[in-house]
Amino acid sequence: METLKPKFLLSENLNRLARYLRMMGYDAVVYKSISFSNKIRLVNKDRRIYLTRSPKESKSNQKFNRFLIKSVKIDEQLKEIKKYITFPNDFLFSRCIECNKLLYQIDKGKISNLVPEYILQNHNDFLVCRKCGKIYWKGTHYQDMMKKLSEL
Repeated sequence: METLKPKFLLSENLNRLARYLRMMGYDAVVYKSISFSNKIRLVNKDRRIYLTRSPKESKSNQKFNRFLIKSVKIDEQLKEIKKYITFPNDFLFSRCIECNKLLYQIDKGKISNLVPEYILQNHNDFLVCRKCGKIYWKGTHYQDMMKKLSEL
């Protein structure tokens, strides 16, 4: 499956932004408890953009792609990085919002014991994350997220 560009590495205090980027189909990783120098190494190795709320990190004299996020509000954070992102329908909800891995179609018969009966009766299309096992379907939460994204 084709993936969106650019890819992001976010500081730990931008977890919510990472989830929204994943929702839109972007590869957005957050590594917990690794050093700033390791983050820089990973940004350069994986050709990512580092998003941070730390002015100190954003002003580092080391060479790496970075962007300082100034707002604490998710809507404003997304607007701040709008020059890097688009809202391509082909990629929406193609990544696990928990662990960032690509999602795959799964037959509803294979997950019948993993989701509530009501969901099975009212939905036919399911996606699964092969890493964490999370199962997704287009229910009310999906509709709420689509509304939020369309407002942005």
